[in-house]
Amino acid sequence: MAATGNMGEQVQFKAGDTIYEQESASEGVYMILDGQVEIWRHEGDTGHHIASLRGGELLGEVSVIERKTHSVTAKASKATTALFITAEAFRKSFADPLVRHVVHTLATRLRSSYAIKEALEGTTEPKAHHFKSTKPTIEGHSRIVADRLLTFVELDEFPFTVGNIATADGHCVIGATSLKVPLKGVHELADNHFEIVKRDGALWIRDLGSMQGTLVNGEKLSKYAMNAIAKLRAGRNQVIAGGPDSPVRFLIMIPPQKAD
Repeated sequence: MAATGNMGEQVQFKAGDTIYEQESASEGVYMILDGQVEIWRHEGDTGHHIASLRGGELLGEVSVIERKTHSVTAKASKATTALFITAEAFRKSFADPLVRHVVHTLATRLRSSYAIKEALEGTTEPKAHHFKSTKPTIEGHSRIVADRLLTFVELDEFPFTVGNIATADGHCVIGATSLKVPLKGVHELADNHFEIVKRDGALWIRDLGSMQGTLVNGEKLSKYAMNAIAKLRAGRNQVIAGGPDSPVRFLIMIPPQKAD
């Protein structure tokens, strides 16, 4: 904590720090001054990346206004500075009935825009990120991956390789053409497990000879079998390193192509 004032308390978070957990008590509101915060919804072992928030945005206001526990987990994906305002102080600032009505309306719209219930039930396509990416992205779709990757990665250069690595800090190593996730003792993810390649204007997943293979939208791939490569579709694609029970799951989002 760096500073205290009438408007709140300035707090610092390192990349990887949890700001609050899903189902924890809502003790206050954070105004992000600098950095980046990822919003996750966990259902069992599955992680849903709901939004990425940056400087100037509020965090945790919905739970404070509605006097409910947090419905999501918030984690810093970069060094982040925020102003923390206690729940009591935040609610007091909305003593005016009209202001209170407006804020409640905004909170309802925000919760609706996250589409958490629909995303979990699979009845709609959830928004990948609060600020929309026009590029293909990859992110964790299981908690074991999401806790290390923290946010999404935009895909610019191909082929793009995904695999396992040992790191001292437990954070992913992200390069222009590779993503390495530190999963010590998790044998489902090989050191060089699969790659994303570009062919004829489309993106494909190719298994790189992993022991347990790769599942792409339910299709089994193996370098040593008939099927070693699968085309990714527009929208959501689930890629699993290993078999269907593997905890190593990724979500690849492909934006729809614009009509000429």
